[in-house]
Amino acid sequence: MTLRPLRPPRLWRHRDFLLLWGGQSVSELGSAVTLVALPLVAVVILDASPLQVGLLSAAATVPFLLIALPAGLIVDRIAKRPLMIACDIGRMLIIGSVPAAAAFAALTLAQLFAVAFLAGVLTVFFDVAYQSYVPGLIGRSELADGNGKLAATQSFAQVAAPGWGAPSTPCCAPAR
Repeated sequence: MTLRPLRPPRLWRHRDFLLLWGGQSVSELGSAVTLVALPLVAVVILDASPLQVGLLSAAATVPFLLIALPAGLIVDRIAKRPLMIACDIGRMLIIGSVPAAAAFAALTLAQLFAVAFLAGVLTVFFDVAYQSYVPGLIGRSELADGNGKLAATQSFAQVAAPGWGAPSTPCCAPAR
């Protein structure tokens, strides 16, 4: 019996995959923080009711119900990588409008609803493009390794990032 030497995984040398993985890591962390921070901002800064917080959470997920199928048709006809980059930049700008508005004391619940809904729309488009981009990027033989790395990052973000979204001090509480 001859032993074959272990060859290092090729994905560690795959520039495009590493760029995707790095960008996706930042995006996953941001999304997981936002999942906690957006309702928290609504409650702490805007004194939102439980119903309003529930509707805010629904606003972030209703795009999956409304536009997932049409998004698939659109994504199939355009280049996936530029779309994914545009979606992430769009989400960053949309979510970044919340602290900017809060800094100028202009934050409203309507803005939080718009942010949640628009970020949800961009997430739908990103997710649809992402699912078909990865297999074409790395090939069939590396798909299990690539998906494993991406899933591990997603799991880490879901566990670690929500704690980063909750303030440890009452810095954001409104003056009463």
